[in-house]
Amino acid sequence: MTAPEHDDPELVVLDGDVGNAYVLAGEASEVITRLRISTRALEGAARPPINLALVVDTSGSMMGEPIDDARNASLALLDALRPEDRLSVIAFHSETEVLLPSTHLAGADVRELRAQIGRMEARGTTDLAGGLRTGLEQLVSHFEPRGINRLVLLSDGVPNDASSILGLAQAAGERGIRITALGLGLEYDETLLGQIAQVSNGRFHYVEESAMVAEVFRDEVLRFERLLARDMMLELRPGPGVQIDGVVGQPVATSGGGVQIALGDLSEGEERDVIVRLRTEPRRAGATLELMDAVLRFQDAVVDAGSLERRIFVGARATDVPAEVEGGRNADVESTAARMMAAVTTVEAIARAREGEVEAARQLLDQAAARAAVVAEQSNDEALRIQLSEMRVLGEALPSMDASSRPPAVSPSSDDAPAYEAPEPASVIRRSHDTAMGVIQGSH
Repeated sequence: MTAPEHDDPELVVLDGDVGNAYVLAGEASEVITRLRISTRALEGAARPPINLALVVDTSGSMMGEPIDDARNASLALLDALRPEDRLSVIAFHSETEVLLPSTHLAGADVRELRAQIGRMEARGTTDLAGGLRTGLEQLVSHFEPRGINRLVLLSDGVPNDASSILGLAQAAGERGIRITALGLGLEYDETLLGQIAQVSNGRFHYVEESAMVAEVFRDEVLRFERLLARDMMLELRPGPGVQIDGVVGQPVATSGGGVQIALGDLSEGEERDVIVRLRTEPRRAGATLELMDAVLRFQDAVVDAGSLERRIFVGARATDVPAEVEGGRNADVESTAARMMAAVTTVEAIARAREGEVEAARQLLDQAAARAAVVAEQSNDEALRIQLSEMRVLGEALPSMDASSRPPAVSPSSDDAPAYEAPEPASVIRRSHDTAMGVIQGSH
């Protein structure tokens, strides 16, 4: 094996904090731990080349405003790229069309490409799997080892056959290709698009107006000045008498008494929070709890420093003094965990409502809101209070996923007063899902 050419640039940071520095002696306890992965600034770095596949839904279900949004979004993205970037454009309906094979823009006929995008028409059915597969093939065939490899999917998310889609998205993530999934129109499946983004370590967004798409692209693709780490794997090993009850919102693989969490790539300016729920056996007062070792392994993507890792240890103490337990609370960690748990429940509730389990979905929301309300009161967290309010509004909108009937508008009190219109349930659901996915995915 060739030795690394450079030292660790030390641009990736791993920190760990507990929700409470103390547990009550003589009792089994739950301990919430927050592991935060962040970055330091990479001074003077030029933005690396982007290898981008734009996969556009042009099926009949995109008729009207959605196809207009798709055209505008595609043109906005094209205008934002640089000559050194690489772009492929794929349209899918009943079949898949490669409008532009992966090409350096410096050598492409951009005017003709704009004309091709302008000629997109909504027709046929929705072969989303075919479009996704073709886009990934374009990216893999011209993979940029030190660049940003991204697939941007514009769709209403209602495919002919969804059976292979998540497998394709997971394979993309394993290859270092993130998928940004944008839901357009009124009827897209937010659960499917969210899962596509999540399993590829990408991002999901609900875009209400095509005028907002340029901003989304800028935030999701063009803001990355440099990729810092690839193939991140977080390994958690509990201490003696401690077990891992779960990792909130993250799929895990068991490994030798611990767990592993695949986190994909990390770019400058990103921040990821991983919330771990631990369970400890009863301890004597004064005992030190060796809660958990955390090891973050990744491949350096800046200076060819090879395989790197970050290690931290998280601990607490047992006490028989209730005042110490109360004083040991970390309100910031508690709030972060409560927001994450509420967001995961929101996504789960929407998925269950889409499957027809509306009452079970509302019960999930109510239970999660009750737990989060306690934390919001204790920590005086305004962001969590806003999240709780949105969950209540979502609970009222969920029945619309099971029945198409909507409550009538409230009659005005006079002829001159405008009628009150409740928020469109579909819009409420999509906004709630988008907000929740933003919390789960972290600050990118």
